[in-house]
Amino acid sequence: MLVILGLDGLEYNYVEEFGFKELKQAYYGKTDISEFEKPRTLVIWSSFISGKNMEKEVLSQKDFWDFKVPIEKTLFSKFKNFKAIDVPGFCFDAEQHKKERQGLKEFFDKKISIEDYDKLIFTHHKKIKQEFFEALKKDYNVVMGYFGLADVVGHLSFGIKSKMKMIYQELDEIAKKTKEMAEGNVLIFADHGMEAIGRFGDHSNNGFWSTNKDFGIKNPKSTDFYNIITGKMI
Repeated sequence: MLVILGLDGLEYNYVEEFGFKELKQAYYGKTDISEFEKPRTLVIWSSFISGKNMEKEVLSQKDFWDFKVPIEKTLFSKFKNFKAIDVPGFCFDAEQHKKERQGLKEFFDKKISIEDYDKLIFTHHKKIKQEFFEALKKDYNVVMGYFGLADVVGHLSFGIKSKMKMIYQELDEIAKKTKEMAEGNVLIFADHGMEAIGRFGDHSNNGFWSTNKDFGIKNPKSTDFYNIITGKMI
């Protein structure tokens, strides 16, 4: 089984500073996302699963959060038996995203507290986490799970290191359990990192990757992983 652990907004510098070894695995580094005009979540994930820069296709949509890459144009088409969980550009829970954006608006309008916002995020995170680990127990060729936790919490709290360290600890524990359950290759991929703006956070111009084995990855672009996965990891 190949496992792809998608971690939105995981910041390379925080992984280093906090010293979370499970996230680093055996080999790790930054991804180059300079091919994109802006580090937009849906654009990068759609490009990751298709191996092509999908910026124009995604942004041409009226509501680009509803954009989906046809399965025959994704890496999933190379597998007989796969499970994709909440992957942006493929099987993303757009309704949850709308709730999160509404939560952001209500926070800035002072209608809800940061605790209310975080509760919304963690409720969804726990659901995805359970589904992901259930999938790892089954006989899939590949399982890809997407976790938006670091990004959606980070937008309101990235500048609060103590809080973000707890978030990264949670993701480190997920990475550890994933490697314990997986019997093959494990790829951790983040679309972009984040940078602090006061207590808040915004997308940075590099992503993160790590693997449990050496696949000769050097300074990769997000779009490079399609060929890495289909050519080297299966």
